[in-house]
Amino acid sequence: LMEKMNFTFEQFGNVGIFNLTGELTAEHEDELYLLLMRAIHRNGRAVLNLKKVTRIDLICLKLLEKACCASIRLKNPIILTELPKHYSSELFNLQTADTIKTELLADHSKSAVKI
Repeated sequence: LMEKMNFTFEQFGNVGIFNLTGELTAEHEDELYLLLMRAIHRNGRAVLNLKKVTRIDLICLKLLEKACCASIRLKNPIILTELPKHYSSELFNLQTADTIKTELLADHSKSAVKI
């Protein structure tokens, strides 16, 4: 049975947290795309909490990767927290793992969770 993708949004000062749940799969690509656009273009910091995500397929993984790169270019990096280890290594293998991205994930996953 397909698990639907859902999210809730919380605001703490200038930090917006998108709590995602369910499966990030091709069926939800458009929905995820809109959410990522919203995250990239918001004023202030955007955090994607992936703790309750049960599955991410390659299409959505590529989408996450593109969003991370775009947000870095726009000097407002999206922070991914609670991304399961095997996905984070896959995410950074999609494109040459440049150290900036890896550092961003490492640095902020600790601080972002404490909010």
